[in-house]
This record gives sequence, C-alpha cells and structure tokens, in this order.
Amino acid sequence: MPDRILLTGGTGFFGRRIAEVLRERGHTVATPGRPDFNLMDPDSTLRTLEQVKPDTIVHSAAHYGGLGICVAEPVQIFQRNVIMGVNLLDAAAKVGAKKFLTIGSACAYAGAVNGDMKESDFWSGPLHPSVESYGFTKKVMEVGMRAYQRGCGMMGQMPIVTNLYGEHDVFGEYRSHVAAALIKKFADAVIEKKKQVVCWGTGAPVREFIYSGDAAEGVARLLESGYTDPLNLGTGIGTTIKELSEIVARLTHFDGEIVWDTTKPDGVMRKVLDVSKMESVLNWKPPTSLEAGLAKTIKWYMANKAEADARS
Repeated sequence: MPDRILLTGGTGFFGRRIAEVLRERGHTVATPGRPDFNLMDPDSTLRTLEQVKPDTIVHSAAHYGGLGICVAEPVQIFQRNVIMGVNLLDAAAKVGAKKFLTIGSACAYAGAVNGDMKESDFWSGPLHPSVESYGFTKKVMEVGMRAYQRGCGMMGQMPIVTNLYGEHDVFGEYRSHVAAALIKKFADAVIEKKKQVVCWGTGAPVREFIYSGDAAEGVARLLESGYTDPLNLGTGIGTTIKELSEIVARLTHFDGEIVWDTTKPDGVMRKVLDVSKMESVLNWKPPTSLEAGLAKTIKWYMANKAEADARS
C-alpha cells in the first residue's frame, strides 16, 4: 500500500533521487525545505510534520562532506546531525508516524574491520578518527530509532550506504566526496590544459561506490520490505582510489600525469560492504557499473558545470 512520506533533504543530491524513485513506485512524497522547515528547530520540525501528517519519514538530510570537512568541522558535523535527527524522531512520534527510515553510512563502521564489513560488525569497535564525528551520528540514530520503536511503536529502518556518486552531487573540493572531487579536479585540468593533477594520499585505499539512482532504488525496496535491522546498501566491489582516478582521467580525456601528495591522509585503508544480506532481503543487486555510472555523472557535470560548481 502506498505511503504518505515526508522526505528530508528532498532537494539535495541523494534526496532528489529518492523522491523520484518513491514517486515512481506510487508513494506520495512531501519534500519541505528551509526556511519554513528547519530541522535544527524542534518547533519548526513539529509544525511541518503536523501539516504534512506523514505515515512514514525518510531522513536524508545531513551536514556532511568528504574527508576535509570531517577533519575541519567535527563539532558542527556531530552537533547538527544529532540535533536534526533527534528533533525529527520526536516530532514523528508526536504526529503518530508509523515508520522512520534514516540514511546510514559506512562511516559508522569500526575503523579496523578485517575484510568486507558485515552488519554484525556495526558495533564491533571504535570508528576511524577521521570520520568519527559523522559516523557516530548514524549510531546515535540507530539507537534512537530502537528507543522510539520500543517506546512509541514507530518502526525504524536504516540502510548503511556506501560512497555515493551521481548527477547533482556536490563537486566543490571542501564538501565533496571523493568521486565528485576527482571529477571536478580532472575536468578543470582538461579545461585549463594542465599537464599534472595532484591527488590526496597514496591512492592505495580501497573504497566502494554506488550510483545514486541505484542507491535510491535500494532505499525504496528496503522501505517497502518491512525489514528493520540495519542493512548494508552497496555493490560489494572494492576499487582503489588510484584506479578510480585513472577511470575518471580517461573519461574526462585527461592525458597528463597523476601525482600523489603523500603528506595528505588516506583515511581508512579498506572500506567495502558485504552485501550478501542485502541481495537476500531485497532480492536485488545494483545494476549500474562504476564506469557506466561515472560516465553518466561526468556527462551531466560537463553540461551543468557552472551550476554544479556554484553549489560547492
């Protein structure tokens, strides 16, 4: 049965894709935004939910970015994400919402997991210091959803999403994640006829990437499944940052030299999700290959570069 859904962050990079997929699947989706809907303000949050009267909340809004912003703004990242999440949980319970799905992150996993990260590893140890302030807010939300499920009967769900990329991403160096940052870096180098591109770290860390349209499909499938334990959402395929850089360089037609600035941090050396449970629960695998998804993203970025760069 279609839900009446309030989606936070519905005009953002990932939120807009979630909204598209949910509407295609027959759900009614409200995407209120600022200034009328301010998640940092509990009164504004409750007032908006009272107006929308949602059955279901999908919480996609977040204060986030790449490794740079996690290092530079740990207080703001922790504070804003926790306050937004707590205000939304409380308002959802007060208006009688039946279901609450919050977008989780692979950053919430322990920094020293051996091999691919399984859902059973979620509470296995401390987070990597580079992403602790952001990653731990996802653990706070997981505990919060369990508390509200016990106390108010509101069902909680959390897809643990790996690194996203796709159209409408944030491409500015400060707030972007690695794929978008590299796309901008190499595209700019081609436009400016640079012979060299400098990338952070050694290029050795292994990461996993999922195209935003595929991830949105996974979120919708989880929402409709009724499954309530945290569930990994990714491809299960690891790619080194060096390999990613080489793919982006080729797709942007950069033919110069890639130099690695080893004075910059690598972060966690390997972060890849075990997606066997996802494939079983959702009976689904993300269909878009990394190269195909990056080609779509680069095509969109080059056609909308001024707009995309302005969002940084």
